[in-house]
Amino acid sequence: MTSKKISSRLQLRKKPQQERSIQRLDAIMEAAVDLIAMHGVADLKMTDIAARAGVPIGSLYQFFPEKAAIIRAFHDRHTAIVQERAELAFPDVKSTDQAIEMLSKLFDEFYQLYRADRTYLPVWMAGMTDRDFQELNLAHLERLTDIIYGALKHLVADNHQSAFRLRVHMVLYLSGALARFAMVRDEVSAQEYLAEWKSMGARTLFEF
Repeated sequence: MTSKKISSRLQLRKKPQQERSIQRLDAIMEAAVDLIAMHGVADLKMTDIAARAGVPIGSLYQFFPEKAAIIRAFHDRHTAIVQERAELAFPDVKSTDQAIEMLSKLFDEFYQLYRADRTYLPVWMAGMTDRDFQELNLAHLERLTDIIYGALKHLVADNHQSAFRLRVHMVLYLSGALARFAMVRDEVSAQEYLAEWKSMGARTLFEF
């Protein structure tokens, strides 16, 4: 599927410039948050969003061509936060032990962020069967891999660089899967799984 088709289906139709339009878009997004939290993504309807936000349905369509574009907006919020925090997480890493500690802290931060976000899990699950969102998730994973690999590759010998990037890619993917698994469990059980993964996952990056 081409990026043009993805953008035409999922892209915000217009970026608000005036304060009134910004407030209207914020109201739409907040209404969508409430409805997703209550009913999930499958039952989300444009008419319900407009009604809850107190805006005409025509105003909603001025911003979003369809429901999937609203889900994309949440997806972009999530990925932007993750990428920005990852870029700041490794300012001056001098050892593998330090890298492992930083990775563990970053994982904890992301987990708490996701668990507190009422839209993250429903949005991610909705994208699992959507080809456009699959491509967006893969692009996000590649970008996050580049960030982490770029920050830590100096800790690995040149002859292991290719394998190291592959490991970063796999650990990030598995970390996301485990975080989502933990989110549907009680917090005590979740922390047991997370602790085991942190002691196991990060260390495998540097064991050559």
